[in-house]
Amino acid sequence: MRLASHHHCTNDINTLEQESCIWLAKKYYANDLTVLKAAESYSPEHFLRLFITANGMKPVGTWQTHTYARYTDSQTNKDHFFLIPMPQTKSDIQPHIRFENGLLLIDHLQTNIYPQSIPHTTPFWYFHYNPNHEHIPYESMTLNLSPSCLEKCVLCAGAKTGRVNNGMDSTMSAHSVIARILQQHPQAQKQLDSVAVVTGCFPSFYELTSHLRDVRTAIDQHCSPSTYRVLEHNVVTEQQFDLVVGELGYDVFITLECFDQNIRNIALNGKVGRKGRNSQEFLTIINNYVNYLEAHPELNKRFVRVTYLMGLDDLSVTEQFFAQLAQINKKLKHTTILPWLSIFTAYNEGMRAIQHQDFNLKFIFNAMDICKKYFDPQLLVSHSGGTGDGYARGLF
Repeated sequence: MRLASHHHCTNDINTLEQESCIWLAKKYYANDLTVLKAAESYSPEHFLRLFITANGMKPVGTWQTHTYARYTDSQTNKDHFFLIPMPQTKSDIQPHIRFENGLLLIDHLQTNIYPQSIPHTTPFWYFHYNPNHEHIPYESMTLNLSPSCLEKCVLCAGAKTGRVNNGMDSTMSAHSVIARILQQHPQAQKQLDSVAVVTGCFPSFYELTSHLRDVRTAIDQHCSPSTYRVLEHNVVTEQQFDLVVGELGYDVFITLECFDQNIRNIALNGKVGRKGRNSQEFLTIINNYVNYLEAHPELNKRFVRVTYLMGLDDLSVTEQFFAQLAQINKKLKHTTILPWLSIFTAYNEGMRAIQHQDFNLKFIFNAMDICKKYFDPQLLVSHSGGTGDGYARGLF
């Protein structure tokens, strides 16, 4: 809210901002105790981020499907980078959300949220934007060098932007791409600490591991990252984990997305692709990964991360799934299963059709409460892919 011009101490400003959040909650969610309680208990900026994410805004700037924004949380002093989706069309009463003179307004209230683009991005690789690490902008990179993907998942943003499926048949050479990146951004040679690989769903485990080995070899020739990650669903058995995690040194992010099988069949093209395999099989994959890491504590791999999109499953399904993960966690000594949590944001009407019919601001707050019921709240803030680490769709 436009409060910086008032000559109050910080506590007064926070109180006034909280009052503005409560005003918004009462105006648009008057009968919703969940939202009213959140307006009183969350930091004002956190509440506003989720309010804006739930309601959406007409896109401005680079993309026609969404807008990126940034703010500093008044309680933690941490910067957050987040995505504002297209406006929701369900409600009769919509808040007027827009940017004016470089700051975001909701109705008559001016916030301290402002536009923020992603630097250094190209179709096949991009440096992750962390607003708290701007002194090391080349710290973390994502690669997608296998753009041809046969699975054509409805919810894949990459398929819409050309990152994953842009008609190229062959996987790009890791060595030549890395050489080109370092030529364009020589500072990356010293700064690069984390590399994530998004494969585009290789047709065989052999092709996947050959690519992962090529990426590792190409980067290790020039840089010394401490972390290699791969977002995958086709590393399944303990023997396969031994190769990808034990030998090649990757952390596997198991790409689940949602647990309800009917939704999986639609969103993940279950009748065609392997990504849409039965959700129970993912529990087996998670257990295999956990068993492997528990048997190899010397690898010092602390987390098993499972990507999960909030806004597809019914929250009762989410709770059942998280309860199962929490039961597994109780038995573990060295490892913790932790969901990598994003808010599902539609890029088009086809994607919007698979969003849960009850998705709204109350849904988001209830989802966060379920997460905190089954997982350590501090770990969720620090290790689940939140906006404070620059993951623009992060739930936390």
